[in-house]
Amino acid sequence: MVEGMENTLSFDTARVALVPAPLYEKGSAVDYLRFNGVTLAEGEVAVASEPHDGVVAVMVVEADAWELYKDKYERGEVAVTSPLLRAAAGRGSGRRGREVNIHLTARNVYLAVWDGALRMAEALPDNSTDSILYYMQVVGRRFRLRRFDIAVSGQRAGLVADALRRYYKKVRVV
Repeated sequence: MVEGMENTLSFDTARVALVPAPLYEKGSAVDYLRFNGVTLAEGEVAVASEPHDGVVAVMVVEADAWELYKDKYERGEVAVTSPLLRAAAGRGSGRRGREVNIHLTARNVYLAVWDGALRMAEALPDNSTDSILYYMQVVGRRFRLRRFDIAVSGQRAGLVADALRRYYKKVRVV
């Protein structure tokens, strides 16, 4: 799915990876995806965003959808982004830099964990409330989430925040 805003295309796909901008080499998007266990199927291409807050989002896009914008992108007339960049952009504004950012779209959930620095950023293909609670349980095994602020944005943010409040104290809708 493509959402265009102010000459920016946002591709809603769970098949996305973040690469530190200093390590990103133009033309290597397929390699970065492969390194993260993502392979392209026939009719798909790998597309990279411009650096944002020190990271580049590399994502899988349907070739037919990309053909509509490829020339404009190459001329610099449109930019490309991923909702994962939005989730990862929180900078850990919670208590002592500890925050979980959850951004919901129609199809996916984008989750980023900040603990002084970005520690984890994932795009997950099921954005049901039960799945998000499960994802948080799994993430909680690695991080002590009761000490984190949780920021929820996007579609159904209020409903998801209400469910999370049963388990976590500092949940807010942004």
